[in-house]
Amino acid sequence: MPRRKQYKISARQTAIYDVIVAELQQNPELADYDMGTIEISIKKKITPRIQNIDLAIANLKRYIAINREHIQTINGEMIVSKKEIARMLKISRPTLDKWIREEFVTPVQSSVLKGAIIFPPDQILKQLQNKKSKK
Repeated sequence: MPRRKQYKISARQTAIYDVIVAELQQNPELADYDMGTIEISIKKKITPRIQNIDLAIANLKRYIAINREHIQTINGEMIVSKKEIARMLKISRPTLDKWIREEFVTPVQSSVLKGAIIFPPDQILKQLQNKKSKK
């Protein structure tokens, strides 16, 4: 992943430079620091996206088609853990965590297993297809 573009300006160029310096000088740890070198930086915003959503959808569809009878089901509810859904999608767990944080996929509370968070493959597939159609 390429680095985000960063824009920097000298704090001296701002109207609030004196306020910034006064605030920083109150901190005894900064007594030996040169306040004339204060910079303000801002990084370009990155729009989160799934790099190859088609491949993830195809992997999940293939897994469901071939292994549906092997997916643990209790009272009609597919019980799939984070590790298992990552394997089905053929992505890493950190990638799945990122997708959850960015709300590309959303786990659900199990109605059968009290307190369990599950990833029903059919619902995850629908979520990914919805995400793809919104592109």
